[in-house]
Amino acid sequence: MGWEIKGWICGGYVAARGDGETVFIYRRPNWGGGLSGLKTFFELRNRGELVGRIVREGSWRPRARAEWLADAERPLNETDLMEITAALNLQLV
Repeated sequence: MGWEIKGWICGGYVAARGDGETVFIYRRPNWGGGLSGLKTFFELRNRGELVGRIVREGSWRPRARAEWLADAERPLNETDLMEITAALNLQLV
């Protein structure tokens, strides 16, 4: 199933799937990590709960690391997280 990034809504982005499932994506500051601007963090929330985190390094060779954080049964899975990460790489530089 394909995810589409809808754009800026209420301080973040919205990723929507064809069946109506949505994920809200918020950019978070990297305070407290001791990384001083080397990484960009995105939190993914579905139905009010944190389900994943995407960390992008701002180095000469940019990399993104997606981390699945949900522990309960959800209509989303790690494959959805990978598809959203790929869509974000195209949208957010």
